[in-house]
Amino acid sequence: MAEIQTGEFSRYRSNLIDMHADMKVWLWDCGPEEPVLPEAPELPPGKDGDPKYDLAKIVFKRQLKAYEAALEAYERDTVAYGKWYRDNGGPVEQLFWSVDARDALQHDAKAVKDGRQKKLRWWLSSRTRGHEKLKNLGLPNGMRPGHGQEANLERQIAGEKEFANALRSDPVFGQETRP
Repeated sequence: MAEIQTGEFSRYRSNLIDMHADMKVWLWDCGPEEPVLPEAPELPPGKDGDPKYDLAKIVFKRQLKAYEAALEAYERDTVAYGKWYRDNGGPVEQLFWSVDARDALQHDAKAVKDGRQKKLRWWLSSRTRGHEKLKNLGLPNGMRPGHGQEANLERQIAGEKEFANALRSDPVFGQETRP
């Protein structure tokens, strides 16, 4: 058995090293959308003592509580949005396993379709095996990687160097020394 396609990104192979590499998917995280201020509820028209007005006041109080909760969420989202853009400055690549990447892309597309988002947040990177020919590294037209991407790559290179050094100094897997 040489190769069988098992999913959008992965396939079964007789070589476990290639199978492991096939399961890695790089996605661009283009960041969260800027939060939108919620709309305040309108005061109901009427006079105290009128049953319809009293009922409308009860509904208004419920709407006011929901509005206050939405304002708190807006404040949290604004802080998170600002932090993400300060830290990353634009799109950054994230490593996913194939099943998680599929889920992220599907949920993102559903959020756009349902109107919970205006645009897609996750994009398939050209760094993903088999997708090397994607234009603009897989980013949407006009977008460029943020400064956080450069920092990610520097950390990745430093980690690989550290691992290589540890492997070389390992008594079992490192360089053999003969007496």
